Amino acid sequence: MKIKILFMLSILCLLCTGCWGSRGINEQLYIEALGVDYKDGKYIVYTESAIFSSIAKQEGGGAQASESPVLVGREEGDTLTMAFRKLEKSSQFPLYYGHVQVILLSERVIKEKLSDVISHIGHDPLIRFTSWIFGTSEDITDVLKAKSLFKQAPTYKVLFHPDAMLQRNHSVNPLTMQVLLRNGNEPFGSTIIPNVKLVKGKWREDNDKPVLPTINGGYVLGDMKFKGKFNDEQLLGLEWLTNERKKNKLEVALGDTVVQLEMNGYKIRLKKPVQNVLKYTVEVKAKATIDENLRVVPRKELETRIVQKMKQDIRKTYLNGLSIDSDLYNLTRSTYRRSPSLVKKYALQENSLESIKVDVQIIHAGTQKYKK
Repeated sequence: MKIKILFMLSILCLLCTGCWGSRGINEQLYIEALGVDYKDGKYIVYTESAIFSSIAKQEGGGAQASESPVLVGREEGDTLTMAFRKLEKSSQFPLYYGHVQVILLSERVIKEKLSDVISHIGHDPLIRFTSWIFGTSEDITDVLKAKSLFKQAPTYKVLFHPDAMLQRNHSVNPLTMQVLLRNGNEPFGSTIIPNVKLVKGKWREDNDKPVLPTINGGYVLGDMKFKGKFNDEQLLGLEWLTNERKKNKLEVALGDTVVQLEMNGYKIRLKKPVQNVLKYTVEVKAKATIDENLRVVPRKELETRIVQKMKQDIRKTYLNGLSIDSDLYNLTRSTYRRSPSLVKKYALQENSLESIKVDVQIIHAGTQKYKK
């Protein structure tokens, strides 16, 4: 009896071993980035893939002998589903979307088909809601084909790590699909999709001048509808009014003085009682480090100029938002959560941002000495 039981268990062990139906890593095409365009009534889809062995070598400390290739696929169709199906038919391997980290949307999609595209992508069970969202007016193929420096794998581009790159000297914050779906459908306030721009000649790698993707401004949305597009210069106020921990450079109009500011947060206060117009006070706190101060400007004078410059940037960006009927600082969104009737009754005006209070503390000046 014992022999029979052992024999049966042995047979069961043989049947249970192995991963039936599994594919090897070289038997699928792993998609890392998606691109979507809309032109002449047709959807155009793009995919970016890389060789996993190149990523494994770099992360494992192995040498990278040659440049990591980038494979970009392109197909079009009357619907997104048709376009993706046609692309899958032309592929040499099954496409796997579980590794998508970047979703790149053309300017035409953002203006005309944003809700449809995001809804379609969001229904794919393999695509994660933590994927980064970007917009661009560049050719999507050129953006996806852009290589990383030092012949690294394509996943080392800024598009795959915007959370680290946008911490310094950028007005917009990185945006995930989760945040877009959560904030983009709010009836008040704005959501900004970072804009990707290609630059060439700023860096040299040996004798080459690589084309690199950078972030410059973004596309402003209200209730998932396109409102306008601004560059970094037009959105400078967002560098100071942000919930993200940022370190931004500020050039003060005092000769060659350059200051680095670390934002410590801000508060939005609605002035009550409201009489025919919403009135807000914004309070901003920041710590400053002097990077360059050739004239050795006195502390008080420097702090005054920093405060003036920050107030000027905040006011200018606020007015830029009003020019496209947008609330870039989400003043009304904070009010809507507490008193929805107020924002339904009153609209933002130029004087709605009544007061801007800025508190800047210089905490480090290097080896320089202040004049008394």
